[in-house]
Amino acid sequence: MRVTLVVHQFPPNYFTGTEQYVLAVGRELQRRGHDVDVFALDPAFGEATGPWRETREVVEGLPVRRINFWMNLGRDWRRMEYRHPYMAEVFGAHLRERDSDVVHCFHLRHVGADLIDRVVEQGRQLCISLMDFWFLCPRVILMRSDDSACDGPPDGGRGCLPCHAPELWAELQASAVGEEILGLEAVASGVSKPGWDLRSRVASLLERPEYLRQRLAMADAVIAPTAFLREVFVKNGAPAERLHHRAYGVDTGALADEVRALRDAAGAATRPLTFGFFGTFSAHKGPHVLVEAMRHVRGDCRALLRGRQSDFADYSGALVHQAAVDPRIRIDGPFDRASLAAALASIDVLIVPSTWHENAPFVVLEARAAGLPVLASRFGGLVEVVRDEHDGELFAAGDAEDLGRRLQRLVDEPARLQTYRANVAPPKTLAQAVDEFELLYREAGPR
Repeated sequence: MRVTLVVHQFPPNYFTGTEQYVLAVGRELQRRGHDVDVFALDPAFGEATGPWRETREVVEGLPVRRINFWMNLGRDWRRMEYRHPYMAEVFGAHLRERDSDVVHCFHLRHVGADLIDRVVEQGRQLCISLMDFWFLCPRVILMRSDDSACDGPPDGGRGCLPCHAPELWAELQASAVGEEILGLEAVASGVSKPGWDLRSRVASLLERPEYLRQRLAMADAVIAPTAFLREVFVKNGAPAERLHHRAYGVDTGALADEVRALRDAAGAATRPLTFGFFGTFSAHKGPHVLVEAMRHVRGDCRALLRGRQSDFADYSGALVHQAAVDPRIRIDGPFDRASLAAALASIDVLIVPSTWHENAPFVVLEARAAGLPVLASRFGGLVEVVRDEHDGELFAAGDAEDLGRRLQRLVDEPARLQTYRANVAPPKTLAQAVDEFELLYREAGPR
């Protein structure tokens, strides 16, 4: 079977959970004898390299076609975030060249969902994995700008304007024809053209929800990693009969044994109880909640936070400054895949203090594979991957005092931590996840 995987960025320069998952899935499909390639964006949108650049390379055995383009290649950057006609034409030609049987999309941000039209027109099978809320939310995380949770595009997408584009909303409110623009869009939605004028820029956001809902409905199978995510999309009009809940699988090999050996070699039993946060330093990931929680904890313990500081520099700077007042807190950089076991061996409990609707973070699954308990926010899909008071605990999202009380209890009750550790069950394997993908590919059959 010829399979093309599509993603918004790909290793080696991009290595967060989605990209690592696509790489692992592609290698496993290839190991099983499938002819696999990757069509990916290189989201470096500066204008130093020409308006359009393509490279063809091989990444860990997978053929990769990588596209890069100028931010100002089109007339409306917000529209290009979800619609990119030229990218769709390039992809259509790529499919004809490859003659792919199946297209499996993992993320289409800035790639454009109009490539879905080319897949359908050519009669090829289409699977879409929902890695987050991009199909519903231009901010991706389904959180309002005031950090409150959102259920989906408010008022048919009109509510996305003040949330995602407050400067555009202010311009619309101040315009003498603002109400006329909104009225026109209400009766003529979907027929606007990209442009710099106010009506076109407003239309780009207002038309986004329905455009993406229609494209999602074209898929033969849509895959949600948590029941929570599936429910959110069904409530927002996704086709329930084709929306499958299939948990992530992780390729961890002998991770538990490796972590155990590293812990023993480092004398982990005699070190202070160590709480760890691994991930991007951003407000919605919540590392500041752990830093604040440590103020409420006494005793022999410490916290290790590892992640990139460059993505949200202002937030990261404030986080580092906040952590500096407590010598028990250490801030360090991210780690590569080869260092996963060492990173997990350096902590005793993983803390996931997210304040957004997390799905099932890969770091949680990897921690489970390593036998580590997890304390996570009682929010989104996290409640499906942490069994409260069994193999970890759930705390109120954003509540540093609640987290602090739970950390203190682990310091004071070593037996509780041992019980959680004994109850940790390994996650689904990558091989099992790919088994499920192959079944969905076969069940779809020819169009």
